[in-house]
Amino acid sequence: MALLLAHEGADLALADLRTNPTPRPGYQPASMDDLQSTSKEVQALGRRCHAIEANVTRAADCERMASEAISTLGHLDILVVNAGAATNGPAWMITEEEWDFVHGVNLKGVFLTTKYVIPHMIERRAGKIVIVASRNGLRAERNYAHYNAAKAGAIHFAKSLALELGSYDINVNAVCPTQMSDKSRRRERTPESGRYWDQVVGHANATYEEFDLASGRDNLFEKGGQPDFKEVAEGVLWLVSERARLVTGLALPMDAGWIAKRGG
Repeated sequence: MALLLAHEGADLALADLRTNPTPRPGYQPASMDDLQSTSKEVQALGRRCHAIEANVTRAADCERMASEAISTLGHLDILVVNAGAATNGPAWMITEEEWDFVHGVNLKGVFLTTKYVIPHMIERRAGKIVIVASRNGLRAERNYAHYNAAKAGAIHFAKSLALELGSYDINVNAVCPTQMSDKSRRRERTPESGRYWDQVVGHANATYEEFDLASGRDNLFEKGGQPDFKEVAEGVLWLVSERARLVTGLALPMDAGWIAKRGG
């Protein structure tokens, strides 16, 4: 999303976190090296890019993140709320720590990330906000009860913001991707990802290649495995463009027909 928006002319502030706050060993969040690498790629496109270390579950970090972005770039036209996290397991086996972690990032993090940018957009009476939700916010998937609930909440939060910000000419929408990947990189199996790979493929010790193909077969558009992140980014680009001026309060499935395949 960052690279596509930069390619289309946006200057960017990007945020990620340095530490691994996850409740299970083997969970692999992005690193600060990833953040700096993406920032350099944006700059190579001739756009400004300011990298910010922040944790979206902390109000002080989100307030600083908004302040840094506004002071560095001058103003914010677009906010994409993209931090997300999940663990996998039956609802009755989810720990309280896992529940708080997943809801902290996927729901509280959405609230806090928008909270300190919205007053700036209200003052300017303009802005585009896109919250990255999930197909799971529209239709539940087993072994993700906490994630399903958080993403459904994020969608309704987006709709609530759309209602409250419409009079200020601020568009608020959500995108709901299917399972996706960076097609240029092969992912390594971890204890956390392996549980989901086995669930999707249908047997133990599934390989990434098996998981990729089985994830594709979960969709109506089955060929080629998982969609690439770049394809989902196109939906975000449309929603923040003037071509989608009349669109607000929408939860847009970018799911290759995953939801339709399950009856809508």
